[in-house]
Amino acid sequence: MSRTTRLLAAAALTAGIAIAAVPATAAPVEVTAATSMSHHTPRIVQQWANAWTTMNPVAMSKLFDKRGVYTDHAFQASFTGPAGAKTWVAITADSINPAKVTVHDTIVQGDRIAVTWTFSGTFTENTPFTPPYSAAGKSFAVPATSIITLHHGKIRSVDDYYNLADVLRQVGLPAGAYTPPTAP
Repeated sequence: MSRTTRLLAAAALTAGIAIAAVPATAAPVEVTAATSMSHHTPRIVQQWANAWTTMNPVAMSKLFDKRGVYTDHAFQASFTGPAGAKTWVAITADSINPAKVTVHDTIVQGDRIAVTWTFSGTFTENTPFTPPYSAAGKSFAVPATSIITLHHGKIRSVDDYYNLADVLRQVGLPAGAYTPPTAP
């Protein structure tokens, strides 16, 4: 709640007026002590995004605890521990360069953080697609969501969700358009 909204609410309550609703333009408020819906990006999310954008495998590995798991659901890839996180960034850097993570919003609840972001980049000659398909030199930008779970300040898990079909369409590879079935 913004300072102005709090002051208006306090003035109204002092005058004996009950406020039924807070305007939709009010800043997000803290729901509980364990839930923050502010637009503040947690430091670990900033470090995670920076490790991706700079394609720094060592920086990413330092964020993970020894049992941490990084899962990219679009590519159905999963890597465990700091070494696994390091490997995932190295593999990605080899096939997408530059890559960029642009964080838009975060929601924190206890040790879990939901992150909405844009994943963008340009495929290199080492694309993960098999011939005759190539995305080399082609760029994409897709919306993504990640759920990050922490354990003692380190990442225990990251689950990345974005639409691989959107990536494929943007770089000119077959993805197949969805056609809803017709009702009988």
